[in-house]
Amino acid sequence: MRTSVRMTARRWKPAVELEGALQRGDLPYAVTLAAEVAEDQGRPIDLGAALRFLPLVATADPEHYDAWARRWLLRWSSETQASIEAIAEVAAQLADLPALPAMLEEIRRWCPR
Repeated sequence: MRTSVRMTARRWKPAVELEGALQRGDLPYAVTLAAEVAEDQGRPIDLGAALRFLPLVATADPEHYDAWARRWLLRWSSETQASIEAIAEVAAQLADLPALPAMLEEIRRWCPR
């Protein structure tokens, strides 16, 4: 008895690949994929996905962490119309993130769903 196996290429989904790259901690590939996802969507990646880059940058490229965190904070505060008190709170959490990776969950609570 013969069996047949369908051999077709998997459909390319950069958003799925981005999720995998972020989970693996592959910062260079995640950056490339994020650009592709943004281009496909015609808008930046969502704030939650962008936030997930920050712990990777803090570990792999710490000298650039502040710049990444400032850009994320600016985008977040603009998109959410956050109060100055909320901005100060999130900024403090971002400052703690490199030393306290669990702070990511606290910051994520501020992101729109």
